[in-house]
Amino acid sequence: MKKATVLKIGAVPAILLVGVFAMQALGSTKKQANKRDATPEARAVETQRVSFGDLAIQVEGDGVIESERMLNMVSEASGRVLFARNNLKDGTFVREGEVLLKIDSRDVENDLYGLRSDFLNAVAAALPELRLDDARIYKRWFDFFNSLEISKPIPELPEITNAQEKIKISTKDIIGKYYSVRNQEIRLSKYTIRSPFDGYISSNGIIEGSFVSLGERLFTLNDAENLVVSVPLRIEESESIDFSKLPKVKIYADERSDDFKVGRITRKETLVDRNSQTLNVYVTFTNKKLNPHYLPGKYVHVSIEGRVLRDVASIPRHLLGGGYVYTMQDGKLGRQQVDVVAVQDDYAVVTNTISDETVIVTTILQKPLVGMNIRSLNMPELNPAIDLADTEDAEADAGLAGDDASAEPAAAGG
Repeated sequence: MKKATVLKIGAVPAILLVGVFAMQALGSTKKQANKRDATPEARAVETQRVSFGDLAIQVEGDGVIESERMLNMVSEASGRVLFARNNLKDGTFVREGEVLLKIDSRDVENDLYGLRSDFLNAVAAALPELRLDDARIYKRWFDFFNSLEISKPIPELPEITNAQEKIKISTKDIIGKYYSVRNQEIRLSKYTIRSPFDGYISSNGIIEGSFVSLGERLFTLNDAENLVVSVPLRIEESESIDFSKLPKVKIYADERSDDFKVGRITRKETLVDRNSQTLNVYVTFTNKKLNPHYLPGKYVHVSIEGRVLRDVASIPRHLLGGGYVYTMQDGKLGRQQVDVVAVQDDYAVVTNTISDETVIVTTILQKPLVGMNIRSLNMPELNPAIDLADTEDAEADAGLAGDDASAEPAAAGG
């Protein structure tokens, strides 16, 4: 009985001793945790320096090539088709001046020969009277008479110099007969259609021997060399172009290609499209060698030389949030407002509302807090130096905690 009582009395100091050591160990652990809380971990980010200078804006756009000239040819005569270039099939390429269509015009041609004959007789009848009045006037009209031929177009009338000459010419109705011949020549010319420029024919085809009527639509001729691209631009993009200086324009068949054609801006619309809120700028260029990458209907990329902006910088567009950018200074996250003057693809052009060489954060942060600790991954020279004193204190506290933990079992055993 006494032995049990002694054991109980002896166990009390041992339990108290174990409790003391346990409290010391817990206190050391709490101190170490507070030490770590005092220096929270810095978030790793990518950074970039902002440099200001002069920047030439490039306005980018896309459009479809179209013929600058497109003629819808309509028949101004009627009759049987004697000749049709390749039966005027769709896609036929023709050269300037080439005969495309010829309509039977024998009756019109015969009428023209009759009118020329009447005019020739009228001039011949006036020559004797002119010879009696003035030898110089007679020679001028005699040379004109000798130049007349039934099978050739009529030349211009000699100049009438005085009233007496005018009377002689009028009494023979020479002027009236002259213009009758000219009108018949114009009518005859409509029976033969020639190509006014190099181009491609768009048509359902006209076969030789078929009949065409007056006013019938024959074909469409598309200019394949002189081309135009309509480029829709936003209003702010058009404001970046100085139209008074004929800016340089490059047309790329493929945005990733180095091959391009040089064009020029000929006009721009003054009407904004209601749906897209854009206005069209028209760029013309030539394709003399008929490069298939620049034929009508091809979709192309256009780069237009814009204005030169002074004292600006280009930053990634996705970094802007409400007109602000996040910055890094002394290892802390900051925020500064910027003034955007232009947008180029994935980049925004800002003025020097922030100081030169400002370091901006290019990493998209989740729940960013101004003043939080950050460190740069790509610019380690910006990271603040580590405090060695704090590191040594943390290591010492960790060592003491280890000693207390190793002493605990011995005390318990005692």
